[in-house]
This record gives sequence, C-alpha cells and structure tokens, in this order.
Amino acid sequence: MIQRHGIKDHGWIQTLYEDRKRWAPVYLKEAYLSGVFSFLQNEVSTSYFEGYLDKNTPLKEFLDKYDQALRANYQLEALADMDSRNSSCIQKPRCYYEFQLSKLYTNEMLRKFQTEVEAMYSCYSTKHVSADGPITYIVKEEFEVGSNEKDSRAFDVLYNASDLEVLCVCGLFNFRGYLCRHILCVLNQSGMQEIPSQYILSRWRKDVKRSYILDHSCSGIDIKNPVHRYDDLYKRIVQVIEEGRQSQDRYKVTLQALDKILNKLHLVEDHQV
Repeated sequence: MIQRHGIKDHGWIQTLYEDRKRWAPVYLKEAYLSGVFSFLQNEVSTSYFEGYLDKNTPLKEFLDKYDQALRANYQLEALADMDSRNSSCIQKPRCYYEFQLSKLYTNEMLRKFQTEVEAMYSCYSTKHVSADGPITYIVKEEFEVGSNEKDSRAFDVLYNASDLEVLCVCGLFNFRGYLCRHILCVLNQSGMQEIPSQYILSRWRKDVKRSYILDHSCSGIDIKNPVHRYDDLYKRIVQVIEEGRQSQDRYKVTLQALDKILNKLHLVEDHQV
C-alpha cells in the first residue's frame, strides 16, 4: 500500500509500518487480547462511552459523564445476567459442546459460540502426526463464493492430548475468549466429549458474581429501576442467609420469616391484579 500510493517517504507512515508487529492483528494472534479490540471483517466496534463522552466534553463534566456511562453499562450487564440465569437462548442443542456451555455461558456469549458450532460442520480435518510434540491438524473450512460456488481455506491446529492444549492459527480464542470452529472440529474428531475447563473463561459465565457493586448510598435507590431493586434485595437477603445458617434454631426462624414474606408478597400481587 505504501508503494502503491507513493508515501514511502512519509515519516509517520513509515514508523507505523516499522512498528506493525505491535498493533496489526495478524502479528498478535499469540497474544491474549480477549475483547480488547475488534478484528473480525465487517465487525463494528462500539465505544464503551458512546453517547456520554466525546472530544467536546468539558473537563468539569467529564467525571459526571464518566460515572453515568459506567452505571449505565453496569445496569445493562446486570439485566443481561438476570436474563441469562432465568432463561436460555438454546432450545435444542446441536452437539454436546453447545449443551455444555448453555449451562455456563451468558446468553450473549452463547449466541456468539453458536456461530462457531454451526460453522464447525463446514470443516473437516486431516491429521499430521508429530513424534516430538503436539499433533498438527490441517482443518479445511468450506464457504460459499457467490451463489453456486464454494471455496475452502486451510487452518493449522496444534493439539496436545496429554495436556488438553489446543491452538489454532486463526487466533479467535486469544482475540475473543471462546473456541473457534476449527478447534471444535479437531476436538470432535478426536473424541473429546467436553470442552476443557481452561477454555471456558469465568468472565463469560453466568454463575459468576459481578466484582463491581453499584453504590446507591449517595443518590438513593431508584425503586423504578429493576437493577437497583435487585441489587438492594440481593445484598439484604445475603445478610439474612449468613445469619440463618449459623444454627438450626436460626435456620427454622429464617424459614418461618421467609414464608411470611412470601405470603405477604402473594397478597400484594393478588391485590394489584
């Protein structure tokens, strides 16, 4: 591109080219950068602070806008967590890998993983045995070109059965944090019934408690906001559980109190109806 456009003497462009191994995704596939930046073709990256901060935001408004953006994203994540715990976006899993992760992944991540599962069936592999290291698989992925034509592309996948380690040249796991279609093809062909635990990141699990806590002490709890209600009730019920589990007598008292609360809640719901 530099030669084509005749800009080889441009100092800044030349510096970018010399440092390409530090920023170009093709050179960073072995570095773990899960979710750091977009690299897929035609993928649109949305800023975390879009709609809150821009280049014209005054300094005196920056901290308030920054805090508003964080709270808004925390609320969206909390609502997504609640949705993932209460429902699953998979009705009928196509393979055990999909069934396994439907119990663990959030719905958003599960939808992304479903794309790889679907594409896994367009892949086939051949094995090249290596006597002194991992086995190399050549995985060919077929895809449509035009309306009636098909083409294929080959990907190298290294698989170490003894350590349950697998690596694909496409680098999807390092960029996105979930296994690609090529690795799934190799695991399936090798008779691996489950995805190894080291490739199921805790950040995508729906059973992991969020490390951040929304602080409503200053602004008060907005009872119209379901996230605020959930966070406040969850914090209080955890205190009840900690007290109730300490002895059999406290356990019985806690159950009686919870039963009374549920009965009152049912009356409130009946009254509202």
